[in-house]
Amino acid sequence: MNSDIKKIVGITACAAGIAHTYIAKAAIEKVCKKLGIECKIETQGTIGTENELTAQDIIDADVVIIASDINIDLDRFYGKRILQMDTKTILKDTEDIIINSKKNSVVHGGKGTKINGKIEMGTSSNKFVKCLMSGLNDMIPITIAAGLLLAIANVFAFHPDPNNADLVVWGFSEDGFGLFMSKLFDLGKVGFNLMIPIFAAGVARAIGDKPAVAPAFISGWIINDANFLGTETGAGFLGAILVGFGVGYTVKLLKKVNWPQVTKTIVPILIIPLITTFIWYVIIYFVVGRPISAGMNSLYQFINYITIEYSAAPILYGAILGAMMGFDMGGPVNKTAMLVSSAIFVDTMAQYGPMGVNAVPQAATGAAIAVAPLGAAIATWLFKDRFTIEERALGSSAFIMGMVGVTEGAILFAAAHPKLIIANTLSSGLAGALVAGIGIHFYGGIGSPLGAFVGYTTGVKFSWLIWIVCIFAAAFVNALLYNLILKNNKVKVSEKINEQQSI
Repeated sequence: MNSDIKKIVGITACAAGIAHTYIAKAAIEKVCKKLGIECKIETQGTIGTENELTAQDIIDADVVIIASDINIDLDRFYGKRILQMDTKTILKDTEDIIINSKKNSVVHGGKGTKINGKIEMGTSSNKFVKCLMSGLNDMIPITIAAGLLLAIANVFAFHPDPNNADLVVWGFSEDGFGLFMSKLFDLGKVGFNLMIPIFAAGVARAIGDKPAVAPAFISGWIINDANFLGTETGAGFLGAILVGFGVGYTVKLLKKVNWPQVTKTIVPILIIPLITTFIWYVIIYFVVGRPISAGMNSLYQFINYITIEYSAAPILYGAILGAMMGFDMGGPVNKTAMLVSSAIFVDTMAQYGPMGVNAVPQAATGAAIAVAPLGAAIATWLFKDRFTIEERALGSSAFIMGMVGVTEGAILFAAAHPKLIIANTLSSGLAGALVAGIGIHFYGGIGSPLGAFVGYTTGVKFSWLIWIVCIFAAAFVNALLYNLILKNNKVKVSEKINEQQSI
């Protein structure tokens, strides 16, 4: 161990700002306590900044560890030794990273900051992915809020079709309660309309910082306003990604201009946002807006067509989206699947309304999100001899996290046994294929078994019950795969012998 490491400070932040953020913080604190190193870790989650580092904390620190899946402003760490990585990397070998942190770190403001770990599928060391995750991090809270509002209103809007019990009709009653729920539904739609510009603004901010927020938000709005573009629909999330990166790098370029000294104070709050907004108004309206909108409209028409006409199509894309949810358990691949399914839901809702919306992909990801942690929990209950005492204790918390749709509950199991990622991927894909193949639609809420109650499912009779059964069936398969993969786990066998000897 580097004996000259007395104090470490750091920041943890994940794309969702929920689980990885706090799991990484706890892992660093646990190892530092074991090694006798003083540490203070700031978290940047959905609730905002917590345990914020003071100027004195930073001055006193020997090393700064940044474990983040989103862009972090490093200006306050100028001159300090920094080691950067994503949250998955810090969880893989926390002790080794901390012991060698001073040796592997680089002074910020020198030749650049070292990124710990290899760039691999599912990590967010890549600049492009990190910027997308920053936008997603900003978008997720409004997605959850809007989805729940829409789901609550939908409970009172969908009714069984009197002519066909397997179908539903949609509409609000004309009494006072019906009007209230109708406005609640409209409120949810407002949230979904704001999702895309907020996402674009988050991506742009990760590149160009604060001056990029306003022009990206405005540009993200107009590229998805069919009335503004004079098209049938907006440009969807593809347009938002283009705007986010385009505005971000435009701002970054304008910040390099040698502006007159007299204008310095208004450059970031007036000049750069104004010029950037005008540039992207021209680009969107006269160049890219209409072609991208036409392409997205054709894409969603095609997805809706194959969903209706080919029974195998939903099974295929449900399996793919579900597998992505389980692959990196809340990481970039997981969030990409959520982004795609949400985009299809939001864009088809805007184009075709509640009766034409395609909520099948969202059902696939909503079901699959819970499978990995639920399967891990079931495995610790059914196959105890495959796990350490500590891992068995984690089973209960994994179950709770699975029940509320937090895939990250399975991270520690996969970190200890990387082959379990195969089980998580296959079983999550199974859940996605099942709900999509059956034709369940998920209109928003908590993706998990609780989504049957804190959300709204439809598409087939007893969809809420089938939803729950599919999730737990896939979770049970996951537990069986855990048992199969860990059957020759010699470490666990030797520990079991030690446990028996100590009794």
